[in-house]
Amino acid sequence: MSNSILFDWGKFLLFFAISSSFLCAQDGKTIMDGFGDTQKYNLYNIEAVNVSDDMQKFEIDTISKNIGGWQKIFGTKPGVLEDGKNYLVKFKYKTFCPDAEGRYPQFIVRQEKDGNILCDTNVYNEPMSPNGYRQMKIKLTGNSLNGETVFSINSVNGIKMAIKDFSIEEGFGERFLPADQAGDPYTNFGELPTGAKEFDVDLPNPEKEIVVNAADFGATEDSPSILGALNKALDHCKKIGASKLVLPRGTYKITEDGSINIDSFKDFTFDGCGSTLVYLKKKGANMSISNGLRVKVANLNFDWNWDADPLASVVEVVNIFNDGKNNGYVDFKFVEYDVFPRKDARMALISMYDPKTKSVGMEGSFDRGYEMPAGNKRNKTEWVADNIIRIHQNGLGAFKKGQMFRMQHYYYDMNCCVMYNNKHLTLQNINVWSCCGHAFTVAGQQKYWHFDNVNIVRPPNAKKRAITCTADHLHISHSQGFFKMENCEFSLGADDCINMHDCSLFMRPSGEYTMQTASSRNGIWTIRKGAKVEIRHGDYSPSGVFAKVEDIVPVQNKRNFYEVVFDTPIPKEKSDGFIIFNWEDYDTRNIIVRNCYFHDNRARGILILARDVTIENCRFYHNEMGAIKIETGYTFNLWSEGYGVENVVIRNNIFDTSNPFDMKNDGRARDIYMGIYMKTDPSLEQTMYPILNNILLEKNTFKDTFGLLAFIASTGNLTIRDNTFINETPRKKPFDYRGNFYVTHSTNTKIVNNTWIKSPNVPNPGVLVDRNTVKRLVFKGNKVADKIPLE
Repeated sequence: MSNSILFDWGKFLLFFAISSSFLCAQDGKTIMDGFGDTQKYNLYNIEAVNVSDDMQKFEIDTISKNIGGWQKIFGTKPGVLEDGKNYLVKFKYKTFCPDAEGRYPQFIVRQEKDGNILCDTNVYNEPMSPNGYRQMKIKLTGNSLNGETVFSINSVNGIKMAIKDFSIEEGFGERFLPADQAGDPYTNFGELPTGAKEFDVDLPNPEKEIVVNAADFGATEDSPSILGALNKALDHCKKIGASKLVLPRGTYKITEDGSINIDSFKDFTFDGCGSTLVYLKKKGANMSISNGLRVKVANLNFDWNWDADPLASVVEVVNIFNDGKNNGYVDFKFVEYDVFPRKDARMALISMYDPKTKSVGMEGSFDRGYEMPAGNKRNKTEWVADNIIRIHQNGLGAFKKGQMFRMQHYYYDMNCCVMYNNKHLTLQNINVWSCCGHAFTVAGQQKYWHFDNVNIVRPPNAKKRAITCTADHLHISHSQGFFKMENCEFSLGADDCINMHDCSLFMRPSGEYTMQTASSRNGIWTIRKGAKVEIRHGDYSPSGVFAKVEDIVPVQNKRNFYEVVFDTPIPKEKSDGFIIFNWEDYDTRNIIVRNCYFHDNRARGILILARDVTIENCRFYHNEMGAIKIETGYTFNLWSEGYGVENVVIRNNIFDTSNPFDMKNDGRARDIYMGIYMKTDPSLEQTMYPILNNILLEKNTFKDTFGLLAFIASTGNLTIRDNTFINETPRKKPFDYRGNFYVTHSTNTKIVNNTWIKSPNVPNPGVLVDRNTVKRLVFKGNKVADKIPLE
């Protein structure tokens, strides 16, 4: 047998040709087993709690006791969870509730002293589910804990549930495989993912050249707004069959609500000639491109009037008042203004701001949502000076004088360029210097589109520009795929650089041929009468059933709930409910992202919820919550996104200083996340069905990882090979798992022929493996080197 390691925990097999001492157990003693030791926990709202005689089970009923709102039910006592130790909290729970919407148990790790949820610890929300007991496992990482840390179970808006088999154990039930013991290079790869196929996006090919000048319709630099003039010019182009509309180079104002409407054109070019459009309005996207065939928009800059209405501001905490009950206020100073121009500005969200990088994303940072969306749960505010606003709030423990934040005044509002149902669309030499909402959105059955030198960046020599777009840079909510993005730079926005997905629909059976949506935010629009859809089990495994939608009927007395009638009997439930994939109308696939730069944004670099994807020769730097997320998921009460992931290649990229925010999954920060969410987002559940399948990460360079290189779950046929890991910068708060991979709920994973550059910041490079859910893991040919290998 060769000097390799192959694991199949599912069959309890272990083959190896090296000493078993390399498998370092991380298990320890049991801290709690049931509820018998009452010295280790407290019960609250005890009139709603019933503990069994054997102290192994308790039931909660805050509904019949009319105890609403957020209520603490159970909490470990301070000191039970010790600083520096890892813990695994396990229990089974079952919920009972006739109206699950808005009611759920909440599992929280917090510091008892000030009541604040730890900024670097996940909050786990699980909605009501009527079908049987569910297993819950929550990992608590030692470097996030202190002597005041407690684990609690809470009731939100009234719950009825039972909890049994509760335990807290030291360790995570994992094994560690060291990188320096992985033996000779691995060569037995077989067939590997190929990623997207090369393709062309057709440019306009008009029968004759007819050029229209927007200036002839009143589009001038001294006009108070040129929206009407541009749309008149576009209407004229459509009427005469023009091939091109030109806007003479200049800086133009648009102050009218509404959009530049490029609709139903064929073989048409809109050439901005390097012009800049400066917006100041309340409603409507800046530009709408829809139902086109071979359309090109080029040489255009989009911006916002910051002097009149800043999209975001840099603020400093100058005063904090706490009434002793964790309520009070924080005073924020607008450091770039002596007099802030809008006293009625919305305070939507604050994110910790790094003056060195002039962007969000700092180790140990946090954010705080206020008025998201507009008009929702607005905090009491008052101006205490021309450039100081006071925001009344609770949860003040994390605030300190001198902290800097980026305060957003907008989030999901208006959007810059929305694209819908186009075929062969090209955007070339476009700059979004700032905009309100998403910079770019794609929806409908759009197919074949190309971004060439499309950038979301600060304008040259700009001041007071804390943000570019106030939401995602590019959001693909559904499409038919074939998107190519080359030579682009996305930066400084308020959310993901790219989020590519389709939308699914979660439903539960209501009859032999019928299913009902599970909530009022159901995504019923993702299917239509006559469509043939795939029915997946709640764990994403195939049911084998494809069914035609015969009818969609509103449910009486349940607003925004629907019953769907199918032409085929509903399959037997394997787990709670079913997920509907509408492959017939939507299939975001064949995506190429090449030679691009993604940096300094809030949230993630790229979210991949698609198939046939290639990401190559790109640089990811300082993406606040991680570089890449490969996932699929559904919720009962919010969104349901993705039809799974298949055939993805991530090659020759640089990942540098990703996830300074320490965004965690299952208690661990990571540069790359592969996994799913089920029922809530995020969730603790994964599936053994490999819904994320055939993925290749090769020849990438990872620099200054904050935590894990990658969190790997719900995958099949994943290969990670020939990558280099460099960690020269120490962390303020070191993680013992820094520079490692973590693998759980995975089949056929190969982590091979990678190189860790020796560093005191990563004392134990290797792979952490869940003992119970990983099948056929190959860890071979990896090494720890003194210096970066030469090509």
